[in-house]
Amino acid sequence: MADEKQERPEEDRIASWLETVKFRKRLIGGLDEEDVWSKIRELNDIYKLALAAERARYDALLSERTKGGGTE
Repeated sequence: MADEKQERPEEDRIASWLETVKFRKRLIGGLDEEDVWSKIRELNDIYKLALAAERARYDALLSERTKGGGTE
């Protein structure tokens, strides 16, 4: 395999999102619950995209490996 540490923009997107996410606050009682759930859904969608990209990468590597006939 070429370089083990390949660029994965999905991971960068998740990290960037986590560093910049802001939650709406309530005047009394902490955070706005609806806003928190909205942010959780947004993060879940980002993770779904990252998982789909990783699955495609894995399938491509697996296909390449099986075409080559293994590690003979």
